[in-house]
Amino acid sequence: MLNELISRFLKQNTVSERAKLGKKGEEKACAYLKQKNYTILEKNWKSHPYEIDIICKDKANNELVFVEVKTRLDRNGERSFEAFTPQKQRNIIKGAQKYIAEKKCWDEPCRFDLICINGETLSVEHFCNVIIQ
Repeated sequence: MLNELISRFLKQNTVSERAKLGKKGEEKACAYLKQKNYTILEKNWKSHPYEIDIICKDKANNELVFVEVKTRLDRNGERSFEAFTPQKQRNIIKGAQKYIAEKKCWDEPCRFDLICINGETLSVEHFCNVIIQ
């Protein structure tokens, strides 16, 4: 019984810490995008069962950009981009389709970007056009 309580507490604490880190990463990504002259349209947009971390407008290219943010502290050698799995890519595409249908923005050019937030310093790596449709 005690071991089960300890295990449950550790899992909750891990999830809580992971959520806090993810939120920090998304905030850092938004600040980075704003600095690069993007306009943030949505944060954590949801339409069951899909979620898109950031939806923004790249003013320089006049593109709608769907951004996935992956944040890792680089412990155990895990890199942020490794978490951008094929399943996650399929989900962001389906989510983008729902967003475009909901907002009726069929004619807008769009792309998919990945922002990786790495390490204790939360350094930013921005990869443009990571999914070709």
